[in-house]
Amino acid sequence: MRKVSLPSILRYKKSYLRHDIITALLIAVVNVPNALAFSVIVGLPPETGLYTTIIGALVFGLLGYSHRLVVGADSATAILLASGAALVAQTSTPEYVNTIVAMTLLSGVLLLLLGLFKFGFLADLVSRPVMIGFMAGVGVQLIVTQLPALLGLKASGGFWSHLASITAQAGSINWMTATLALLVLGVVLFWRSSRIPSELIGIAMAVIFAMVFHVDAYGVEFLGSLPSNMPNLIVPTVSLEMLNTIMPTVLSIVLVVLVQSSMTARSIGSEHDDKIQTNQDTAALGIANIASALFHGYTVSASPPRSQLADSLGMRSQLSGIVASLAMMALIVFGGTLLHYVPLAALAAIVCTAGLRLIRFRELHYLWAVHHEEFMIALVALACTVLFGVQLGILVAVAASLMERLRRQYHPDDAVLLRDGELSSWAADRVKDKIDSLPKDTLVYAFGESLFFENINYFAERLRRAIHRAKHPVTYVVIDAGAIDDIDYTAVEALKRLYRELGEDGIAIAFAHVSPGLRSQFDIYGITDIIGSRNIYTTLSLALAHQKQASAIEMIRDLKIASDSYIVVGGAVLDMMHLRDTPNVDLVVSREVYDRFARKKHWREVTLTSGKRILVHEQYNLLKSWMGNSLTVLQRDMQTIDGIPVVSTDRLIAAKRKMARRKDLADLELLRGHIKRWN
Repeated sequence: MRKVSLPSILRYKKSYLRHDIITALLIAVVNVPNALAFSVIVGLPPETGLYTTIIGALVFGLLGYSHRLVVGADSATAILLASGAALVAQTSTPEYVNTIVAMTLLSGVLLLLLGLFKFGFLADLVSRPVMIGFMAGVGVQLIVTQLPALLGLKASGGFWSHLASITAQAGSINWMTATLALLVLGVVLFWRSSRIPSELIGIAMAVIFAMVFHVDAYGVEFLGSLPSNMPNLIVPTVSLEMLNTIMPTVLSIVLVVLVQSSMTARSIGSEHDDKIQTNQDTAALGIANIASALFHGYTVSASPPRSQLADSLGMRSQLSGIVASLAMMALIVFGGTLLHYVPLAALAAIVCTAGLRLIRFRELHYLWAVHHEEFMIALVALACTVLFGVQLGILVAVAASLMERLRRQYHPDDAVLLRDGELSSWAADRVKDKIDSLPKDTLVYAFGESLFFENINYFAERLRRAIHRAKHPVTYVVIDAGAIDDIDYTAVEALKRLYRELGEDGIAIAFAHVSPGLRSQFDIYGITDIIGSRNIYTTLSLALAHQKQASAIEMIRDLKIASDSYIVVGGAVLDMMHLRDTPNVDLVVSREVYDRFARKKHWREVTLTSGKRILVHEQYNLLKSWMGNSLTVLQRDMQTIDGIPVVSTDRLIAAKRKMARRKDLADLELLRGHIKRWN
């Protein structure tokens, strides 16, 4: 078992102390208004946000590996919790609180298991555009759900319920509440780049405004004093019915925490060359969530904006998070009354600014400018999250991510590197000076992905199209396998059929840039035995400089089969007539010969599309029958060339006419010309 790396706090250096203490105090100041505001989203008392951030930062600070990850209450997971708990109970009821705690506890257990069993890589299954779209959708949800609080109205439920409530209560807007919320919103946005946290400035301005204009007389609601004691231990109760209802939300929360935390750690860590331990951080987040649930908190996650802020302030280690937690704990114990005159509308305005930060306008614009398809995927994730809720939104986001990956595998980039004697610019830089001439009958085709069941038909179709568009007849195809590092069974069988079909058309196949891993798979699946090791090359220049294989007559004689036990059919007959070259030799043999070669090493029996079985090795194909005729029938009117039995010209012409492919029609013209010359 691999040794667990030491947490950040146990790798501490004295030089970090000054930076960490200063950062901790500033982060604590930022955390307080955010924690209070996010509790509004969840539908819990304001102090629960403080409990959540204190416990989450404290536990992660002791166990987490990342130096600069700020952990606490988070807006995205807060709205997920609220939407999931609403499916079980009404807000402000004991059942609702129990559901929130249960979801947080389950999320923590799953995160802990994912970290312990090295499943942190699951964060990589969600692409950046999909996550951008989903988080933007969450941002829109946050803004809409806070609009009633900004206007002094009451609303509950989801996105559509809030819009309906705003429309129905349009005549009851509390304009003093709206004015105060607009003031805070403007202050936070205007001072967002200042060294003093803009949320703190906004809260301070809201308190001053409330005291000067006595807004309580106009119906503006205040936060009130917070409890001065830390919470007691709580254990939630979970029924099977509740578990079935909340589990999709729990999985969504786990995915968001995993992806968001992983992306944040990598983004900030890359700027400092920090080592990243996703699994260890995931396990630490799991324990932090378990602790948060047991002490009346809710889900904690890494916060991208607060982590970026801490990094800019000089955070060096998780001591910052620990000290910030202690500072917030002191606020609860000794200064709970200081927050008495904070207007609730000010907290709603801070939530709205958090929602705006989740909508990454610059990245969406960049996606639109550079990659329309990925922009549309982000837009789909955004729209589904807004229209159908965050639970379905995260599922659609994951599905869109996997579908995008599947689309890339199904239709990867490909290119014709050589055709009709003309090299592409990519190939010219690599082989132009290494080969003497560029044959016009050779085609080099590159495929940009490994070969699997989902793209092998596309691969075969694109290769056939490349051959069809050649101006000169193609007799030799080189597949550049530089990007092919894996192949599955379905692709192997399709490749065997393709090899056979092209062989019937007189086209030989070779592979270039074959890696040791791919060569090993070729050996295991029998591809090497079928196409021949002489047609597998490590470089493209070697493949283009290949030696011409022996003639069909020489190949047949090398088999040393008695002349009464076989007959040559197909394109090899035209080769023996000197009408055209062919890479393959097809022979109909007796059952005894077929069984004897089937027992030999490297000979492979393959099944054609028609269900017919043939025996294959390098350029040899042994058949039990041809065009429905057995060896005995074919021998009745056979001919001989240089003492070798071949199918009669009449039967060969009839077969070519029946198959009627482009190559067969060309062969018919060759055969007719041959007959005229001899007559």
